[in-house]
Amino acid sequence: MSDAAVGPASQPRVLQSGGRESRGGGNQLLLYDAPTGAVLLKVYRRRGARWREIAKRLSYRLFEDKRGVTAEERCELERRNLGLWREHGFDVPKLIDRPLPGDYRAETALWLEYCPGRLLRDYVHDAQVPIAERRREVERFASGLAERQRRALEQDERGLVMKHASLTHVLMHDGRQVSFDLETVHSRSAPMLDALASELGGYVRSLLRTRATERDLLGEAFLQGYADAALLRQIVDRGLSIGGVVRAIRRAHDRRRAFSQRDALHWLRDHTADRRS
Repeated sequence: MSDAAVGPASQPRVLQSGGRESRGGGNQLLLYDAPTGAVLLKVYRRRGARWREIAKRLSYRLFEDKRGVTAEERCELERRNLGLWREHGFDVPKLIDRPLPGDYRAETALWLEYCPGRLLRDYVHDAQVPIAERRREVERFASGLAERQRRALEQDERGLVMKHASLTHVLMHDGRQVSFDLETVHSRSAPMLDALASELGGYVRSLLRTRATERDLLGEAFLQGYADAALLRQIVDRGLSIGGVVRAIRRAHDRRRAFSQRDALHWLRDHTADRRS
């Protein structure tokens, strides 16, 4: 539904300032009132000094197999990926069609559905919430992830893979689980199974970085929801077998974390060893 005829934009509430533009302070998030309810303006800006942008482009190409450096690139990637996820039935903020206020440009700003809510990571780690309720949300998330990873693999579509996979990028909003932050993507040269293994490890790492007494309870809920044991084993085996100098550098960086992506993949392999598809 279009919001094109809403009249002048209201004064926004700043949810994320992004810092000083002259120093490349990063993205801004501005919340505006509209007749149909609050809408979010995401303004894409340079992150850090220009020399860092150049260095990041080189790093993305050589070491990280991902795209999306400049503000214009990130805006266009997120526009495309949001549309792609929604086209395939996966929940992300809706793109809103309305004029941009002031001097903002379509190349570096998007109107988005405002989806306030609690981060899924915070919810599933909250000991005040009954464990049965948290397990249900984990199972629900894993079910959707399995379907999306299956679709991405079938269609060789990297836009359906979350590059910075973490439960901190999922909001619980109005009964939904809304994924956000789709402004970077794996490059076309990245093998699809590598991308899926990185995504899977990222999500499970953020899930299992919790109290040891709850780790298996939450992890088993994830396995129950994912359900496709054959696909899971295929992705896990690939993630644990990736070799090469670039991958070794990534693993060394990953190991510095208290519970790494590789730890998460090992947990999955250990707990799926006796399962049958």
